[in-house]
Amino acid sequence: MIDALSPWGLETLERHNDKNIPGSTERTISRSVIEDTENRLWLMERIAGTQVNKRSAIAENLLTLQKSGMDWLLPYQETKDGQVIAEVMGLPWQLSPFYASDELPRPEYVFDAERGTELAKFITQLREHTKGKEMQGQDQSFALIEYARKLVETVKEREPTVYKRLEPICARLFPKMEQFPQLPKAFCHGDFHPLNVLWKGKKVGAVIDWEFSGMRPEIYDVANMIGCVAFENPGALGEGLIPAFMDGLYDNTDISDDSYESLPAYIPALRFAWLSEWLRKKDHEMIEMELEFMELLLAVMG
Repeated sequence: MIDALSPWGLETLERHNDKNIPGSTERTISRSVIEDTENRLWLMERIAGTQVNKRSAIAENLLTLQKSGMDWLLPYQETKDGQVIAEVMGLPWQLSPFYASDELPRPEYVFDAERGTELAKFITQLREHTKGKEMQGQDQSFALIEYARKLVETVKEREPTVYKRLEPICARLFPKMEQFPQLPKAFCHGDFHPLNVLWKGKKVGAVIDWEFSGMRPEIYDVANMIGCVAFENPGALGEGLIPAFMDGLYDNTDISDDSYESLPAYIPALRFAWLSEWLRKKDHEMIEMELEFMELLLAVMG
């Protein structure tokens, strides 16, 4: 029998089916935790053939960041042949370290300033270790305004009640969104929020799920993180994690004034992607919550 770990020059001791594997299950075909004969735990993921190019680029980027000295990474391992994707029984697989993390206490974590400071450190390091480097993959800084317009046109045709709520939101946001493509770009995680962080106590242990990483407007990760936290409890906009996160960014990054000025509009603009997901799933409760949240964010914008 072929040892699953053999492409990486490792030997399997046992599989651990009892381990909770963090991250989205939708981004792989299958996942399992394997212990090698040196008692190290690995996460082995089978991916689709259509994911090979993207996953190869992600793996190369994580290795670049690791070699640069960035913390909090779980890079995909290179095989004995120096490949970042192994073929096992004719199927593509990737291997990365398994990290045993602590559970994030929801929803009370949103008022924890220490976690906000930690999250700002990640953004700071990501900017430092990607600046001036040629990162792999496609430019992800697509025009968010075009995405939103297409979504709204579909909503207008299929969900007129939802469209009625969206009209005034679009009237406020679209003029500001037209300016987003001119903002400075940077390499971004692309789905940065506390649930994609593996925590050790209140410290960041590792950051996972890099599937949407790439060059984007530099404020992208900041806006996504704030939106996800505030969606759990809008009170967090003024207390706890989010203010501490912003203080850490102001003190330690060179994010431009133009990007900061766009942030109040960028946060609700990114929620179009979440709204699209709830519409696709026909989750009417979440659709209502998302619309209310977007309206609240616009009210905060003034």
